[in-house]
Amino acid sequence: MREIAPNITRGFDIAELTHVENGQSLTGQGFVHCLPASETTLKGGLLIISNEESNTDTPSQDTVTPAKKTKRTKNRKRIVFDSTFLHNTKTYQVNPDKSGLYVETMQRIIEQFEIAQAKWKRVFVLRFDLHTHRYTDDNKLITAFNKRLFQKLKRHYGFKDIGFSWVREQERAKTQHYHYVLFLDGRLIRHSSKISEMVSAAWEDPAGTFTVWHVKRPFYLTNSEDSIQKAIYRVSYLAKARGKGNRPAQTKDFQCSRMKLAE
Repeated sequence: MREIAPNITRGFDIAELTHVENGQSLTGQGFVHCLPASETTLKGGLLIISNEESNTDTPSQDTVTPAKKTKRTKNRKRIVFDSTFLHNTKTYQVNPDKSGLYVETMQRIIEQFEIAQAKWKRVFVLRFDLHTHRYTDDNKLITAFNKRLFQKLKRHYGFKDIGFSWVREQERAKTQHYHYVLFLDGRLIRHSSKISEMVSAAWEDPAGTFTVWHVKRPFYLTNSEDSIQKAIYRVSYLAKARGKGNRPAQTKDFQCSRMKLAE
């Protein structure tokens, strides 16, 4: 699955949807028409970028265990197809993909990022994907993963708060997969290698049923407007409408941390 970089200065449910036409603005939102795009590696201008990358673009599904057919779940979430997204008077560049972005999902991801930015000034943003070759009706796998990973992160770095967002998707494969982003205190981290090891240890198993997809150039340290825009563009891919809805009605396809600023 490829990503397309934004034109920046160099250096979860679908079926019944409220469709927003290109160029039409929503209440409280501002948008500009753009061409459809899909996720790809961002290049140029980043303050810090890792060299970690996978050997292929798509993990093998040969060992997928057959699962019962799932129905697409109805919802009335709003979708937009524009290249910019207005949140709290600030405009961000986003990747609408061909399927558009869920407004509510994008709002909550940006909200958690902005809280992290206010807390730490510099935010460490890490993107990765989690794959399983065993279909499940619920998200207990991701709940257990979060518990194991957060314990490791807090023990090693002493984090008090951990920001995160994940989305559950299932398209042609017989099992679901998860796109994931972490928002961490960038004052305590300089590179993603150690955290990537923790992610793998918290998810993968010796039998290969659970695998981590370490995306190309997976992290950002946001201490400038340019790096902030690139990071938000990258993580906006989680809000795309495509792939959502293939799950039981009671199962979530999106979850976000609930960090708050001190009052």
